[in-house]
Amino acid sequence: MNTVTIKIEGMHCDGCAANIQSLLERNAGVQKAVASFKEGEARILYDSDAITEEQLVTAIENSGYRVASRNRS
Repeated sequence: MNTVTIKIEGMHCDGCAANIQSLLERNAGVQKAVASFKEGEARILYDSDAITEEQLVTAIENSGYRVASRNRS
């Protein structure tokens, strides 16, 4: 399992964060996603054999948000 923290621009409220979290958790390979409007980021635990970091970024950006940066842990 891998973890990545993605800084996201364009969230306007906690509802935006909830939408992003739900969107990410629907993807096969995502074990857990926690999005925070206050922090402006999503922390994602995922299986890199099932989904790539690029696919996670694409899912976020296709929802109308902008990925500002990523940090693997």
